[in-house]
Amino acid sequence: MIKKNKKKLFYILLLLSAGLLIFGFVNFSKIEKKAVNKYPNLRFVKYLFKTNPLVNKISNDYNVKFLPLTQFEKINFIKKPLNFDKSYYLKEASKNSSTAYSDWGTFFIEIYQNDLLTIDYLGNIYKIENLLNYIKEPKKKQQGNKIFTNLDASRVTDTFVHNSKIYVSYITKKKDCNLINISLAKIDLNFLNFETFFKSDECIKYGSSGRMQFYKHKGQEGILFSTIQGGKDRPSIKVQDENSVYGKILFINLNTKNYQVFSKGHRATQGLYAEDDLILSTEHGPYGGDEINKIIFKKNYGWPIASYGEKYNFNYESEPLYKKDHKKFNFEEPVFSFTTAIGISELIRLPNSFSNFFQEYFIVTSLMGRSLYFIKFDDIFTKVLTYEKVFLGERIRDIKYFKNFILLALEENGELGILSRN
Repeated sequence: MIKKNKKKLFYILLLLSAGLLIFGFVNFSKIEKKAVNKYPNLRFVKYLFKTNPLVNKISNDYNVKFLPLTQFEKINFIKKPLNFDKSYYLKEASKNSSTAYSDWGTFFIEIYQNDLLTIDYLGNIYKIENLLNYIKEPKKKQQGNKIFTNLDASRVTDTFVHNSKIYVSYITKKKDCNLINISLAKIDLNFLNFETFFKSDECIKYGSSGRMQFYKHKGQEGILFSTIQGGKDRPSIKVQDENSVYGKILFINLNTKNYQVFSKGHRATQGLYAEDDLILSTEHGPYGGDEINKIIFKKNYGWPIASYGEKYNFNYESEPLYKKDHKKFNFEEPVFSFTTAIGISELIRLPNSFSNFFQEYFIVTSLMGRSLYFIKFDDIFTKVLTYEKVFLGERIRDIKYFKNFILLALEENGELGILSRN
């Protein structure tokens, strides 16, 4: 009888324990969901700890440095909160996503004279006057006074300052499809009066505008303008269609506003750099295969036929794989491809004055990778000679260089990241 009672008690305790675990898990999930919605950085913590022990993850990234350290240089890193409207933090407002822009509160940074402009994905524009003083202030103060504008955008995808004018690329909605636009305004820190610079009549569901850079093509001044097409595992033939604006890098003449297809076969260009005859771009692959490309006039970069990434659905037996050999199919090979996607974003050339250890280097930023990549190319930009990954722990949407400071748009909590040498 005693044995039976012990056995019965054991099962009762086991059931109670299981019930408490289930109850605790359900309630913890609710608490966790609320916490993550309020503090987006917790998503990273959840990702870091969700499977293997932390020690395994650190060992798996052997010798990867965490700021303030790099392999050969110590770099100061501080973050300063920025002022944004409440709408910036609302999840409902950020659901207008595409291949390249998810539900994060994206924003971009521009330097005008000695001031900083921040432009959020909803089209709100803010100013921080006397940027150098702001950077050197020891206390982290929220800054950014809103500038009044007449801009009407569903989602901003890039900004660009040239000759005292600010250009904004953005999406507008037409029923269930997207139109791509660029508007410009003469910079006035009290009011920005925008006018249309470029607008496409071609409306598609999974389309987006992208990055911009000033460029001289055949002696004519213009803007290189990247466009995006396609959702997950939904590539479109429009990318290879010369008559479509999507999946391209366009050259738009500043005077005539006429455009031509500069290059095609792009999936989701996230970074663009142009200097003299050099054009570099960064591009999201599908599942893996993020790319750094050297852009050459009238060349084809292969999407959606060739990619070093693959389909998200892993259904490789019943569906054809993407071609891996770009050159064999008359496409341009990427300068470099990340087999494991890093959520590649913007890139800049790092001035040699920043550090003796980073001479002739570029910085490539990442979103999901939450890291900076210090990259050195060969003399003709056809291959990567070396790179260093430096973990930051933040999604980095944009990057600028200002008087020996590297400025970063940290989009999760709407902060300005500031890197400097000791």
